[in-house]
Amino acid sequence: MQDNKDIEKNLENYVKENENQIGSPLSDTSGARIPGLKSDDEISFANRLGYQKIPIQDLPTQGKFYPEGTEIIIRAANAGEIRHWSTLNDQDLSSMDDMLNYIIERCVSIKTSGPYSSWKDIKEVDRFYLLLAIREYTFIKGENKLQVKVSETKKIDVNKNMIDYVNFTDDLMQFYSEQDRCFVLQFSSGKIMKVNIPSVGVTSWLKSYFQRKQQMQQPYDTDFIGYAPFVIQDWRGLNDNVYEKYVLDSNAWTTEEISCLTEIKDLFKETVDPVIKYTDDGGMEHTAPLNFSGGIKAIFIISGALRKLGKN
Repeated sequence: MQDNKDIEKNLENYVKENENQIGSPLSDTSGARIPGLKSDDEISFANRLGYQKIPIQDLPTQGKFYPEGTEIIIRAANAGEIRHWSTLNDQDLSSMDDMLNYIIERCVSIKTSGPYSSWKDIKEVDRFYLLLAIREYTFIKGENKLQVKVSETKKIDVNKNMIDYVNFTDDLMQFYSEQDRCFVLQFSSGKIMKVNIPSVGVTSWLKSYFQRKQQMQQPYDTDFIGYAPFVIQDWRGLNDNVYEKYVLDSNAWTTEEISCLTEIKDLFKETVDPVIKYTDDGGMEHTAPLNFSGGIKAIFIISGALRKLGKN
């Protein structure tokens, strides 16, 4: 067993080395070790230094589409990451998507039963919830209030639990398989198809693929784009050849298969419509569009910081 002073020194050096860095992304593996700690001194995943566990059932997906036993932990965003976030162009959807992934990659660790786990395993519909959880852990003293305008004269403070992210209907959930952790369709032909909730890893790869094809002015199958995030099960091993195999296989889909996949795709899109749920002074429940005062940049940038500074 190492001396406690040695352990504390190693931890201090580790924090100093990693604080405020905004260079290349973190690795895909979630089990990075703190230098200087022997195996019998390792901190368990859910109790890593500076991290907070997110109950899997609190996610918008309720954890139903992750392997059983999946654990997710988050840490606060540091000053360097917030500085990078401040460059966000919220008029550029592609840039905004990249920035969301930047924070998720650095501040979220996930542990599944698979060969190795990555932030890319996060489901798209859970990503924004985790972003707001990171924000709340970053501003733990409430120094950055996130507000939504609900009328011409009223704004309300918002937290992650007030947002209605997704509502899986019975039409969708009748096909959910607890064993497979996805939707399973069995067609009249006897063919079985597994349909997934899109993951960050798959959608990120697809985005890169489409951008590359457009830049190189190369043709690609535009009909398959809408189905790809649902039928590609894993981002691991995904490359151009594997993707083209998916495209070729889709050419053999029957009318029944196309119709069912289209309906699931459309139903899923309808379920993902985040709104704020709040109660007024009279006890009545209401909903409001998810439009933050100050835009999405306000998630990590303190609104009216100069005005607050002037009051000190």
